[in-house]
Amino acid sequence: MQRVSEFAKAKGISRGRAYRLARSGVLPVRELNDGSIILEDAAMAWQPRHARPLSPRMAWLLLGMLDGEIPAGVRDAERSRLKGHVKGVREAENPAHVLAQKVSARAQLHVFFAHPEDAAEMRDDERIALSGVGAPGSGMMAGDVVEGYVAPSVIEKVKRDFLLHEQADGNVRLRVAEVREPGKAAIAADLADWGRAREMREANRIIHELLQEKC
Repeated sequence: MQRVSEFAKAKGISRGRAYRLARSGVLPVRELNDGSIILEDAAMAWQPRHARPLSPRMAWLLLGMLDGEIPAGVRDAERSRLKGHVKGVREAENPAHVLAQKVSARAQLHVFFAHPEDAAEMRDDERIALSGVGAPGSGMMAGDVVEGYVAPSVIEKVKRDFLLHEQADGNVRLRVAEVREPGKAAIAADLADWGRAREMREANRIIHELLQEKC
């Protein structure tokens, strides 16, 4: 047996969604004498469907909407879908994780290794729009980590200039996209991509702040 709140946390969904699943009969439940419900052990076999990531365009529109920007030239149907995605982020048990999944196609990520001295120089390079760890408002010190966005037209030059070579656990994380200055939502998504507790905590802090501003 398991409480609905515990089930929601384990599955990464909101408690509201878990209760709706239980009350609709999707999850097997047992009703207690006081009217509350608990989930049968068989409920743990249920798995949430992972939606396909948004297109790069829609991903950036969603990030912009979370930052409080009013998207121009967006069709009514697209605006409605974007509001639905914002609602999904708001209701999630782990908003940063959900957002990162939705906008995972926003840019192609490349991970490299750079010497700490080179990393320090890279953070001052105007071709790199800093984001994620070490970005203003991220709540995290950069150390020898460099994370940011680089335009497709200069990524190869940046690699040559700093002698970068790809390494899965490297300290340089560059996303290839035309981004002049990442907003708070993009910084949160980039932090969440690390999948580590501290980065996820700061990503959720940023998103909660953004959602409070939208109230």
